[in-house]
Amino acid sequence: MGNEKEINQKRQEHILKALDFLKNGGDFSKASTFLQKAKDDRPDFANVEGHPLNTLYAENAAITNLIEEKLLPDLKKWQQDGKNEELLDRMRKELKKLQTIKYHYMRKENSLYSFLIKYNLISENGSSALWAQDNRIRANVDEAYDSVEAATLPDKYVIEEKVEKAAKEVLWMVFYEDTILLPLLTVVSSPTDWYIVKQDELEIGYTLIDYPKGWTPSQSDIDRANWKRDQAGILSDKVKKAYAQFLHDFLSVDITMKKSSVLRGDPSYPIGDEKSGPDLVLDNVQDVTVKMEIGSLTLKEIPAIFNVLPVDCTFVDKFDKVKWFSNTDRVFPRTRSVIGRPVIRCHPPKSIDKVMKILDDFHKGMADSRDFWINVHGRMIYLCFYAVRDNEDNYLGCLETVQDITKFKTLSGEKTLENQDQYDD
Repeated sequence: MGNEKEINQKRQEHILKALDFLKNGGDFSKASTFLQKAKDDRPDFANVEGHPLNTLYAENAAITNLIEEKLLPDLKKWQQDGKNEELLDRMRKELKKLQTIKYHYMRKENSLYSFLIKYNLISENGSSALWAQDNRIRANVDEAYDSVEAATLPDKYVIEEKVEKAAKEVLWMVFYEDTILLPLLTVVSSPTDWYIVKQDELEIGYTLIDYPKGWTPSQSDIDRANWKRDQAGILSDKVKKAYAQFLHDFLSVDITMKKSSVLRGDPSYPIGDEKSGPDLVLDNVQDVTVKMEIGSLTLKEIPAIFNVLPVDCTFVDKFDKVKWFSNTDRVFPRTRSVIGRPVIRCHPPKSIDKVMKILDDFHKGMADSRDFWINVHGRMIYLCFYAVRDNEDNYLGCLETVQDITKFKTLSGEKTLENQDQYDD
């Protein structure tokens, strides 16, 4: 098994060298050395099929193979005359496949970044900045795809520039993840953390790999991991400072969390750990009745009702942190890792200011609801934010609802109890 402390020290030394490599511009003709060292440092569980870490590494390997063995060689051949339709068609298909990095990035943003925050490696602001960087890479891949899909193709050198730029940025991110991000999480994260990541995967999907096997940590996995962590020691301050400085230089932002009037954080609030899962706290839940304003419901009936509502619900508490979301009819991904996090960090960076304004208006009593409707891949999506208050008008939180209303736009006539047989289900 080796000396866990020595293995951990070696892993952290390699993280520092990779950070320094990127800080100094990163001559990627030498990147293979760093990638191999990081691969040699991987823990045993990184080789377990179905483990989220194994899945993340497998996706990065598939992404690298797609770019280096297919897309770029085809681009080089096509660029010679810019007229080979077979090569152009292959590039279209390869870029279409590359666009599926959105699933890999979405899992990273919704799950992995929350654990960087949990272990004080980044701030919430830093998480948003990393998310924005992912968005830029996605946008460049989309631009490259659009350039080869255009009805009238742009100059071949324009296509070459866009494809090479997208490929370079994606490979840069693969290097960063394989040599820095994932090794950092290897040091700090527990099997319970990884199990939450595994559950989150099912909400989002995968990039360029087959659906992975199931994985649940056993008690022996947890005990062994705890023993290893005790033996190996914690992440050094030197690595923490180097990583913070790298993010500051790379993202050009202050990653220290600044106080905001709308971020009324509660430090005792549970983040996305084992408490994110439902816990059975009463033996006979069917016998426990909750008196409502009108009538009553049992504890079994309440979640069952939410599970059949044709609407995606998320409740944000008075501290502006996600407390609960429903489990059906979700239009946008919601992962367990989001529980306890500020709701503004669950939205794309471009939406943060708008979400903060809505919450601030709710807190101040200046508004009770806001609604929006957007087109998502041909579907009409209706979003509502409601201020939730008690009978004395005290603010309790915000309920966000999301619903696909596409079918409502096509309704005509009447479907009643009497004529329902005339309509197809």
